Amino acid sequence: MLPFNVQIEELKKDEYEKVAAMLTDAFESNPAYALIFARKDKLREGLLWLFKTNLFLINRRMPVTKVVREKGTGKIIGVFSLLPPGGVKPKLGDYFKIGLPGFISKFGFRTLHKMLGMDSYNKELLTNAIGINEYYYLSMVAIKEEYRGTGIGSFMISHCLDELRSIERDCNIVGLTTQLPENVTFYSRLGFEKLDEGEVRFKQDCYYNYNMRLDL
Repeated sequence: MLPFNVQIEELKKDEYEKVAAMLTDAFESNPAYALIFARKDKLREGLLWLFKTNLFLINRRMPVTKVVREKGTGKIIGVFSLLPPGGVKPKLGDYFKIGLPGFISKFGFRTLHKMLGMDSYNKELLTNAIGINEYYYLSMVAIKEEYRGTGIGSFMISHCLDELRSIERDCNIVGLTTQLPENVTFYSRLGFEKLDEGEVRFKQDCYYNYNMRLDL
């Protein structure tokens, strides 16, 4: 029996926009994401597009994103994505379905290049810190602000890890990156180990980054 009046289930396709808005609320103040968009008045709009399209791309061929939903109301109050070892590789045609030309027209090619480059760079930093290429990647974790501090976030990630431990698998490592020290505290309580930390330089920008790992 769950300790909260919630259920954890796969994200539905018609909920991408709603969950993207929740992720934008959670990550709008993240220093790394803020660097992607030169015009700060375009930050929220850009992040909404980023998260919505990312949800589409990573769940295109297999479900990797789950939500925490209140029973009764059906309200989504939490979300996380767990990518399999090796990641999820979209096909070329997928990028045309997400309206890439429209994004370039609105935000510029430089913004797109920085957005894609930063994602790859963070994963490269994590891979180097872990020391191997194969690991589960935990990302896009968020809890609605009014539910933070209730224990639901810890329950959500613990449930995810328990599910992993219960299945047959060839990989026993979960990795993540974060730019916030309070997240390091949160994940440390769940058994993650901080591998390294420090200011990293991406192109002309700098931000502080933490890499973490958990052995199942």
